[in-house]
Amino acid sequence: MEEKLRELQKKLKQEKQEEILKYPIEYTEELVNKLLNINYEQLKKLYKKAIEGEKNEQKTIEPISAIQKEKLSEKEKNKYEKIGQTLIKEGKYAVITMAGGQRNKTRT
Repeated sequence: MEEKLRELQKKLKQEKQEEILKYPIEYTEELVNKLLNINYEQLKKLYKKAIEGEKNEQKTIEPISAIQKEKLSEKEKNKYEKIGQTLIKEGKYAVITMAGGQRNKTRT
């Protein structure tokens, strides 16, 4: 455990995050492992994007065609779900707003 703490101290110093160790908490093996596994480069990039704001390259909003989920086969639903999951993993996604209450369905 002492060796891992030294490794953590070294890593935090390299990342200029050594203030984390100043807090009087119990550094369990689980906590030390979690701190060692943090991707500090990615964390810095995310922080920078949040502070500076990410520039939106797309300048226009275009209408999309509608797909009625109820009319899709299971195979088609799975296909679109896999496409969506892949795009989200790649950081490529869009947000759309749908108007609610416009479904024309009568209740009995």
